[in-house]
Amino acid sequence: MPDWSKSSLIFIFTIITSIAFCPITANKPELHPSSIVSQTSIPYDRDATGSDPLSKLPFNDSRLADTSRGVIPSQVHLTYKTSSSVIVSWSTGQGLIHSTADTKNQHAAAVPTSTVWFGTSPGHYTTQASSNATTSYQQTYNFTNANPTFNYSSPIFHHVTLQDLIPDAPYFYKCGDSGAGVSQEFNFTSPPAVGAYPFVLGVVSDTGLTPNTTVTIQHLVDAKPQVWTLIGDFSYADDLQTNGSSFVSNGSFAHVPFPTGTYQPWWDMWFRYMQTAIMSSIPLMPQHGNHELEPQFSANYGIGLDGGHQFQSYVARNPVAAVATASGSSSPLWYSVDVGPAHMVYLSNYAEFDVGSDQYEWLRQDLSSFDRKTTPWLVATFHAPFYSSYTAHYLENECMRQAMEGVLYTYGVDVIFNGHLHVYERTFPMYKFAVDECGPVHIIIGDGGNIEGVYKTYADDPGKCPTPSVPSYQKAGGFCPIHPYNGSLCAGSQPAWSAFREPSFGHGILTFMNSTSALWQWNRNLDNEAVVADSVYITRTPSCSSKQLHFKDDLNTDVYPTTSFS
Repeated sequence: MPDWSKSSLIFIFTIITSIAFCPITANKPELHPSSIVSQTSIPYDRDATGSDPLSKLPFNDSRLADTSRGVIPSQVHLTYKTSSSVIVSWSTGQGLIHSTADTKNQHAAAVPTSTVWFGTSPGHYTTQASSNATTSYQQTYNFTNANPTFNYSSPIFHHVTLQDLIPDAPYFYKCGDSGAGVSQEFNFTSPPAVGAYPFVLGVVSDTGLTPNTTVTIQHLVDAKPQVWTLIGDFSYADDLQTNGSSFVSNGSFAHVPFPTGTYQPWWDMWFRYMQTAIMSSIPLMPQHGNHELEPQFSANYGIGLDGGHQFQSYVARNPVAAVATASGSSSPLWYSVDVGPAHMVYLSNYAEFDVGSDQYEWLRQDLSSFDRKTTPWLVATFHAPFYSSYTAHYLENECMRQAMEGVLYTYGVDVIFNGHLHVYERTFPMYKFAVDECGPVHIIIGDGGNIEGVYKTYADDPGKCPTPSVPSYQKAGGFCPIHPYNGSLCAGSQPAWSAFREPSFGHGILTFMNSTSALWQWNRNLDNEAVVADSVYITRTPSCSSKQLHFKDDLNTDVYPTTSFS
């Protein structure tokens, strides 16, 4: 056996000749420490992606149809809250498009009650839970060239928490109002106990709803994750005009109409599809991205919730406010949960993140107080990455990196998940643009299948080094210029910290085996199969002080080193 005591994160690499997909399950994880895939044996041509059509599912696809007939629950989905509780959410009524925003959702008439009946046997419900928690929103277009006849009023969204669940047990449930209408029966397996092994986490981002998306989600479900997380950019409703039309020309967007357009009924269709595909049966930990911003009124992007003018669909449809409150957060845009053996932190690069900001101070408090003996793994997520070797969105989130990377490093974050770039890339453990055995592994997984396609150009390709800029939607932080490669903007070849990269659609599975070893697998949607194209053990040991199980940091200690480059 290798000596694991010499480094905090050890990667073993072996090329194998056969990489047919073999799903990992919670009961029988197929792990082979001597055969860790680090490169694919299947050639990849990034000039001919094949399965990269820029097309959404058609509106008349039967999987998107509204069969709720008024107050029958629709868009049913599960959100992870704690090891013994999940939130069941659903909609009643229908979203309406009309000239005057229905600010009181009068179109919904009487709001049905919110009840879930559940038990551990099909058709036998021993417990019920009820709630008065409902949400709704309006999307209003008052800006130049907007057509107010396409203003949108949402259905009513219901959120009920199921508590005192037996860990890792089958549950069957229905939801709705016994007088007005009740859903069909759904089922799920409850989350594992905190600290339980093995724990299987599914990871996707930037999904949208295209033929590629359907393959990604089916492969993810086939892998049997116990919980999954979506690192932002759910539906891409803002890539559609307010009347539902899109502009695609010769395989690329001739006009991407955000923020002056967003087709909110696409959100309803997205959740109807995902209800059946995954969301009613596997609890989700949601994260937001730039496509959830969806600014209203003047169509100018702001910071964070912007007084209720941004993220309205995201926070109404997902019960993130309840999850955030449970973790001591004052905003639905950042929160943390303990899931299995991991403490997972969800951050926002679209809200204030500077030193001293509410989000920053919450992060300090959260990381200083979580119990690493119970949850030894520390995972952080935010949408836009700190590091990428692709030209798209190059150094876009540099201001957040300069503000927060020091805190994440000091407290020993093991893995950071990002989306935003429609590619896959995994780094070695790193810090400040250099390989560092005590730093986190950064994984970009923004290849869920969205309508915009994959990004195919590396910043180190000859003549392709881009000039960094701040997009209109990235209001927080401003512009933080940097030349990290010996005074240059870009590396001359694949950066030393970049371990594996490929512009192709897929999903990821992270299986935590014990307190020191986890297996990461990236599964590519190649030829309609889930092909294990990159896989590696991430091994953490207490050789780095920040990763010791007893590690606690005094909040008065200065733990905010920032990176300075010429």
